[in-house]
Amino acid sequence: MTLFLKEPADCHHLLPSNSSDNQSNFRPQTYEFQLQDPKGISHGKRSWFNLRPGISLLVEDYKLQENLVVETTPTQPCTFLELGFGVFGNSYDTNLNSGQNFISLDSDTDESNTKEWQAQERILKVDIHIEYSLFESLVLSPNDKLPDNFQDVIKNVDINYFQVGRTTPQMQTVLQQILNCPYQALTRQLYLEGKVLELMALRLEDLQDAKLLDSSINLKPEQIDSIYQARDIIINNFSNPPSLLTLARQVNLNDCTLKKGFQEIFGTTVFGCLHDYRMERAKELLLETKLTVNQVAQTVGYASRSAFVRAFSKKLGANPSVYSRKNSV
Repeated sequence: MTLFLKEPADCHHLLPSNSSDNQSNFRPQTYEFQLQDPKGISHGKRSWFNLRPGISLLVEDYKLQENLVVETTPTQPCTFLELGFGVFGNSYDTNLNSGQNFISLDSDTDESNTKEWQAQERILKVDIHIEYSLFESLVLSPNDKLPDNFQDVIKNVDINYFQVGRTTPQMQTVLQQILNCPYQALTRQLYLEGKVLELMALRLEDLQDAKLLDSSINLKPEQIDSIYQARDIIINNFSNPPSLLTLARQVNLNDCTLKKGFQEIFGTTVFGCLHDYRMERAKELLLETKLTVNQVAQTVGYASRSAFVRAFSKKLGANPSVYSRKNSV
């Protein structure tokens, strides 16, 4: 069975930023679409944050036991720069894996289109859409250090552009701040808009430094596959993960190659990846279940409550009890 999620055209409304009339009529909007599964085995939602004319943020968060097809209908033709960040899961239409991101120049028509997600344990993806004339005004003039092909994009909007890169630790920090925004209403709008621009700046800086995925990774294709397999193993066994040496043997790598490869592909260590997933899972358990802090700590693999509280507080800026009280519905 394939699940379907169809969103109305209004939420996909990236207004041209150079229209004073549209500027005056624009109101920040948030649209949230819950995934409906008759079997009750797949869950998730698709959230649009239209922050201001020309800037929107999309967060897709699913746990899929079956394939999902999302159908969208943009409200008007629009050329925009898109930055997509895979936090968890793999995107098959762009070949984007978790720990990677892409930057592209794209165009929306007023016709419907579809995107398919294949069944996976967890999918979490963040997309930023910036209308082209707004992006052009922010850039002002191409930087001499930007790659020639990207300078050509800035000068000529008709050129297609798509480039995959590694999500750096700095980008990962901003992504977590976006996903865990503690504010509401106008404060949230201003906070998210600032983080979107910060993330765009980091991505352009990374592009300027020419840290391209293909040129920065010196691994064989089979080694890259093994490192993704290792990532899946520690996530699927996050409460009781194998040791580094055992993990390396399971994916037919030596521990040195595994550590180096994890850093190159995901921009973090094996433990860092595991830690991020544990904190994300702990956050979900605190908000969606009635488990105590001790029970959550044990569920995500912490034998010590105090160690869990320290790790959670450092990651999310509040101890688990306070975080649960402030964010639970």
